[in-house]
Amino acid sequence: MNRRDRRAAAKQGNAEAICAAAAALKAQGRLEAAVKRYREAIEVAPQSVVAHNNLANVLTELGRTDEAVAHLRAALAAAPAAVQVHNNLGNALRRQGDTAAAVAYYRQAIAHKPDFAEAHLNLGSTLAALGDTAAALAHLDRAVALRPFHAESRIRLGLALVEAGDTAAALGCAEVAARTAQEPGFPLRLLGLLLARCGATEPARACLEAVLARDPEDRDGTRLLLARLGAVPLPERASDRQIESLYAARAAGWDAGAGPHAYRGAALVADALARTSPEGLLDIADTGCGTGLVGVLVKHRARRLDGVDLSAPMIAQARAKALYDTLHQGDLVAFLLARPAAFDAVTCAATLIHFGDLAPALAAAATALRDGGVVVATLFPNADDPDAVAVGSLDGLAQGGCFVHGRAYVERTAAAAGFAVEILEEAVHEHQAGRDRTALVVGLRRRSRDS
Repeated sequence: MNRRDRRAAAKQGNAEAICAAAAALKAQGRLEAAVKRYREAIEVAPQSVVAHNNLANVLTELGRTDEAVAHLRAALAAAPAAVQVHNNLGNALRRQGDTAAAVAYYRQAIAHKPDFAEAHLNLGSTLAALGDTAAALAHLDRAVALRPFHAESRIRLGLALVEAGDTAAALGCAEVAARTAQEPGFPLRLLGLLLARCGATEPARACLEAVLARDPEDRDGTRLLLARLGAVPLPERASDRQIESLYAARAAGWDAGAGPHAYRGAALVADALARTSPEGLLDIADTGCGTGLVGVLVKHRARRLDGVDLSAPMIAQARAKALYDTLHQGDLVAFLLARPAAFDAVTCAATLIHFGDLAPALAAAATALRDGGVVVATLFPNADDPDAVAVGSLDGLAQGGCFVHGRAYVERTAAAAGFAVEILEEAVHEHQAGRDRTALVVGLRRRSRDS
């Protein structure tokens, strides 16, 4: 069917033709136009599995994962045995951070189609991220058996083998995958990560340098991986594009990850605030406020509560809770510098982890705080060198745009910015990949400007 025929059919209310027109728009990179046409198809045929599923794929590309999930659920309601939809819903839920639900949908896809290689790959990758290496290897082995020349399957299997301690076999996977490196869509960054985790530093560096050359805005945080390998200087912070990408996907499901056995950063910060400022109402700047997890816990202490975050989807979730007096989308350093002596407390849960050099953020906090005010934050500790800051490990921290900070480095940088250290201790920050991730909980007191 040519373009004229598609348009004619669409005018007659033919949902299949409208979907074809939408697919053509997507192929041209006109994603918003494709969204509009898929919505038209759904108006014509509300139970069209193709329209809901394909619309969800476009919405996912646009970072609107919560909308994608809703359309995938609608597709499954119309066709409960649609294996690709089960798989796509698993992918969307995993992007939101709901890995348990993602695993369930991948398993459903495999139950309906046992030789569904893509679902085995996705299930294996998710189980590996959850720390269930043995089960991950079983599904990734199956994915490779079903598609022996599929590069991502080989690389994901290699990463799981690294976790299992079989570096030689992992390098074998890298070697096989690299034979197809010239094919379109080859996962070169993932190969670079596998090589890095195997200790093959120079080949890893070559892969990652090629990736960064294609993506100068560094949406995937490749520069941090190169810094981890010692190939480039340590960046001052993760790129804005990486942070926007990470948290746009996580916003809708972020709150579901909070709790005693998952993410605890907000609770650690709220507790540190209670310990450093036990009495009275406070003007609080919640920097990197996200969806408002800290805000919920400190609202009762707030005379005024302002939030700032780089991520628009996170801000939207926070706004729905009606906790904050004001919410601002933007950079926390600029926000604080523009508000001298405006606050009694600055809270910062799992945000300064994305800053290598803490000096600009602490200097900005010192500007925004009144004398005697406090900064309470969580960082990740640098166990290798207490005097230094480094890119996080390649077991997930570096990929998530995170740095690690030594205790002595924090003390030195805080003192230079005009703070006295009142809390500097370790606690469980989150449960990730089958193990506890330790945080460095920080409480700093702003010295008098006259001292």
